[in-house]
Amino acid sequence: MNRGLADVMTAVLALGILTCWAPEYWPVALVQVGAFAVLGWVLLTRQPIGAGWAAVALAGTVAWGLGQFASGGTVYRFETGKAVLYWAANASIFLAARSACTAALTRSRFLCGLLWFGSLVSLLLVVQYFTSQGKVFWVFATGETQVLGPFLYKNQCAAFIELMFPLVVYQSLVDDRDSLLYISMAATMFAAAITTVSRAGAVLVIGELLLIVLIAWRRGLIPGPSLRRRLAWTAGFSVVLVAVVGWQVTLEKFREPEPYRVRRELLLSSVAMAADRPLTGFGLGTWPVVYPAYARFDNGLVANHAHNDWAEWMVEGGVPFLALLAMLALWSVRPALDSLWGMGVPVIFVHSLVDYPLREPALAAVFFAMMGALAARERRA
Repeated sequence: MNRGLADVMTAVLALGILTCWAPEYWPVALVQVGAFAVLGWVLLTRQPIGAGWAAVALAGTVAWGLGQFASGGTVYRFETGKAVLYWAANASIFLAARSACTAALTRSRFLCGLLWFGSLVSLLLVVQYFTSQGKVFWVFATGETQVLGPFLYKNQCAAFIELMFPLVVYQSLVDDRDSLLYISMAATMFAAAITTVSRAGAVLVIGELLLIVLIAWRRGLIPGPSLRRRLAWTAGFSVVLVAVVGWQVTLEKFREPEPYRVRRELLLSSVAMAADRPLTGFGLGTWPVVYPAYARFDNGLVANHAHNDWAEWMVEGGVPFLALLAMLALWSVRPALDSLWGMGVPVIFVHSLVDYPLREPALAAVFFAMMGALAARERRA
């Protein structure tokens, strides 16, 4: 039963990612209905869900949004209602993944499905970036000159790779039979991270690789000679693929004189917003509505997010809501370090300091499903 649930979750997450480029609301609805459906499956079949700090924190995010909506504590009820659905879907996919992945074989099946899907998307985005002329899947025009697979925004694409990359690196270390296959997958993902031209993505993916290798070596997970050989293969494949896709544009991004200038102004505006309602916030989902009154500059573009999820959470939900997300982030560190394959979860929380990867519902669903798998592993242990 759990294997079927794991396969359905993988399909829901894959469909969400492959359709996240569409501007309409139906891809969001697809992810949310799928999340509620898999949790309904768990409840109807009476499978154990369990509790824990992560589940409590996620339930708290939903309850906080409902409280803002019901009490009139939001400046825009419609957006807060949408945000409540977003957090409810995240909590649902987390609980479903936590229930389905309690058994080690089912968890491996689920993570293997994500690994292969992530590898195929990474290959797709590299090829499509150079050949599609801004069309998703070479068919759907987006108005952009270049697109990254199903992603329109480079930092959300980079965040997806940050989630998938530890899975394939870990598998390349522990799988003796097909290590070269997984090494080539890891190199493809690394090249995809460079293709995104995301500074944070490039730095975090390199950090993930170094940290996983260091911990694996310290734990004796793989003998030294074998580890060095696999690292050499990974480095060789990565250098070749990065040379093919090009690294010059990413390097130029690091040479910008003030790379954080716009984000700094948005952050200062967000701090001023949070100072006006530190305990209650303006309402989940309302940052774009409130921001114009606190804007410090005008570059002719619409600011739809703070480019810092933590600052945006503070503005929208106040200190209590921020504390719930901080609880989730702190909780995720230990199981991520224990598992190695889940390293992408705390890394996304770090990436959220300089961007808004979790504002894409499909990407958030993958993130919380992996968090649920981490919670299931910890519970099993």
